[in-house]
Amino acid sequence: MRVISSLQDIKSYINNHKSDETISLIPTMGNIHPGHVQLIKSASSSSLKIVSIYVNELQFNDRNDYISYPRTLEDDLSICADNNVDLVFTPNSSVVRKQLDDNKNDLPKFTSYMCGANRPGHFSGVYRIVKFLFEILEPNYAYFGKKDFQQLLLIKYIANTYFPKLKIIDVDTVRDSKNVAFSSRLSKIPGELFHQVELIFHTLMIMKKKLLNGSNYNTIKEDCILELENNNISVEYLDLRSLETLKEQVNINQPCGIFIACYINNIRLIDNIEI
Repeated sequence: MRVISSLQDIKSYINNHKSDETISLIPTMGNIHPGHVQLIKSASSSSLKIVSIYVNELQFNDRNDYISYPRTLEDDLSICADNNVDLVFTPNSSVVRKQLDDNKNDLPKFTSYMCGANRPGHFSGVYRIVKFLFEILEPNYAYFGKKDFQQLLLIKYIANTYFPKLKIIDVDTVRDSKNVAFSSRLSKIPGELFHQVELIFHTLMIMKKKLLNGSNYNTIKEDCILELENNNISVEYLDLRSLETLKEQVNINQPCGIFIACYINNIRLIDNIEI
């Protein structure tokens, strides 16, 4: 497995391989967990597997969140090697910032909802770094998890708009035995508070069951938010939204999902479930 940080070296590497190999890209911000590993395993074993590790400062609306984001490069490289990754791209932050397009992003409307409404600049930052990675690494396939569903829709928009030959592969959310969605931020939550984390998916499942049984969405939402807050979970949003447009829904007459963002011990977590 090779590790490359230099832009010149990565461009040379890609030029030497793109003509006769299929390239699979797994973009990450490091602190690799089983969810990332599933993305790596989802890529074809016959393709050239590239994992990028870059903590993108531009997508953090909270400077302290960026500074405290877990960085575990040595462990990450070991996990990548164990899972047959061919190349890990670890670009230098100052170099990347000089390469990013500063023009106004043509962000689609759905990026103003949910996380976009509460994290100013977040999706602009995602847009700029993902577009940069696609341009530099020229993948044929790129793999993203459904846990960050709003981000996934933005990635598909970027690919459809600028990289029509690139296929985005979405991968189901990976959960532990208690149905907790793996997240890099989980490492920041004390073990004694994990019973609160387990309530997130439990709440989504209760809401899904009640909606399928014909219960009123607004009533369910109010009750579930109250229950979560009674368990010291601060709810940022808990929405029923279209899986295609992310517009808020009041019933389940079209493909939709329940989306949540909440805080436990001041750590922000997200999750979703399809109806």
